[in-house]
Amino acid sequence: MKGLRILGDYALEFLVITVLVALSAASVIFFVPMIVGVTGYFSRGMDARRFKDIFTTIGRNWKILIIYTIFQLVIVVVPILNIYFFNTHPANVNYFVLAVSVVALIVGIVYLATAPTVIVNMEVKFPQLLYNGVMMLFGSLWRSLIAVLLIAGVVALILFYPYLVAVTLYFAPMVITRMMTENFYRLKAKALKTSVFELRKKENADDYLDEKGAVKRDKMEKENEKD
Repeated sequence: MKGLRILGDYALEFLVITVLVALSAASVIFFVPMIVGVTGYFSRGMDARRFKDIFTTIGRNWKILIIYTIFQLVIVVVPILNIYFFNTHPANVNYFVLAVSVVALIVGIVYLATAPTVIVNMEVKFPQLLYNGVMMLFGSLWRSLIAVLLIAGVVALILFYPYLVAVTLYFAPMVITRMMTENFYRLKAKALKTSVFELRKKENADDYLDEKGAVKRDKMEKENEKD
């Protein structure tokens, strides 16, 4: 029965996340905030995350999201439209515009992989977001490469096989969030001169206390159930 419940939880999660991301992508302008919200959602463990985390993440970071959304719309959406046009109208190819579009798209993909995790975990202004977005890549180059290639794969599907994109709307954000969150913890642990294990251990210990320093009720109930 427990296995069926877990399977049901994942099925519901897959459906809800896919629908939310698809609707935001259809609107275009809400896509970037939704990706950040979903990143905040996937940053939590399966037992701790709730769908409302998506919207609380967006609401908490609305100021930086306005600027970041405009940035991504210019540096990702416009190049995609240019490349798609040149791909479907080869007689009208402008190679300079195509080259600029490809470079801009690569930069946009990098920030689409890294910036949401920065926004979720740090309070930054836009220049700091750009800087930390690049630094996130150095938490682990192979994880960063996987995340960037995954987004590049989704972009390729949008350009050539758009009807297949729907299957990526759940798994791509989940995998990228895990990769980038691990990078974030590695960089944070290095800055604090500790290990990722000790950093996570301390944060988990802090979760037992509320804002007044009292032990949280749900934590106590779980411990009592174990006993």
